[in-house]
Amino acid sequence: MAHAYVTFRIHLARHGLLQFAASLKSSGEILVLAGANIMLGLLAMSAFPAMYAVTLAPLDAIAVLLAHALAMTAPVALLRKRLLPADVVRWAHRLPIAAPLQRRADAAVAGLLLGPLALLYALSVAILAWHHPPWLRLGPGVAATVLSLGLTWCCSIAVLGLRSRRPPARARRVAQAARATAYVPGRLQPRLPLLWHRLFWLPYWRLDSVVGWQQSVLLAAALASAAAWMAAGAPFVRGLLALASGALMVLLTDRGDKAVREQIDLLRPVMAGWPLAPRALFACARMFSAAPALLVMLVLAWTGAAHGLWSHRAGHLYLALGFAAPLVLVAAPVSNQRARVALVAIEILLLTAVGSELWP
Repeated sequence: MAHAYVTFRIHLARHGLLQFAASLKSSGEILVLAGANIMLGLLAMSAFPAMYAVTLAPLDAIAVLLAHALAMTAPVALLRKRLLPADVVRWAHRLPIAAPLQRRADAAVAGLLLGPLALLYALSVAILAWHHPPWLRLGPGVAATVLSLGLTWCCSIAVLGLRSRRPPARARRVAQAARATAYVPGRLQPRLPLLWHRLFWLPYWRLDSVVGWQQSVLLAAALASAAAWMAAGAPFVRGLLALASGALMVLLTDRGDKAVREQIDLLRPVMAGWPLAPRALFACARMFSAAPALLVMLVLAWTGAAHGLWSHRAGHLYLALGFAAPLVLVAAPVSNQRARVALVAIEILLLTAVGSELWP
């Protein structure tokens, strides 16, 4: 019979995953509408790196297996705050939970998360075995896939263990008496950027918020995809990167705009009694949510100019769509969520269709 703490951690992980799935419902619909075939193809090839690693030299094979395991650990690292919230971590530190019991709970949660991944690997191995490419070595490839899954499980346990570790003891700070000084007025800052920084930027970087890190990851992925798109050579790879760049830019704006609108709903009743009109502040915050996608478009415009991509009609159309799509999304009303999902999907499809025509 499982220990009560292990059972609690499993139920907590399931609850966190359900909450995460509910928060990504609209984004999931966007991905299904915009690139269902490509997503299914990528999922079907999930075991390809491990199956292909056995055909390489030993050192190269080890490097590929480690990289594959670390890449598959990324979802656990991104979901660690939902799997083990900060309040639960602080509560567990006050309980007599032994280190072996803690590791057993982390292993159980990691195993719960890797169950769907194991089924996905089995499906991918079956697809590769059905097609049986010339390089395929089925027996060693299956063993390498199992080894990669085991490494992912160990890495996931390590991620959860780092999340649940006790904080280091802090040295006591000696209190210093405050010295009376003459008041010197500082420079008067513009009120609108100051309010935006206090009411929107700082709350997204609190310990209980994932908005700041989420947007940072999406921005880094969009910039990397855009740079790789401009440097790609094969037409298929360019088409895939065009889809990834457009989808990441639109999703980056969509998730940021949703976070801003939720913050506005929280602030609206609080600011009702303030001696200012918050309409300009709210409009500024929503416009700032389009800034990361516009930054990606600036990178694309600068790197694409070296390849002469903007000298013909398709290039002009892509630049117009790329800079207009984030602005249209943040300006769109939210009365109909289905209409917003359709708008996001249409923007991704248009950017992908025009982007695939840029290269001769």
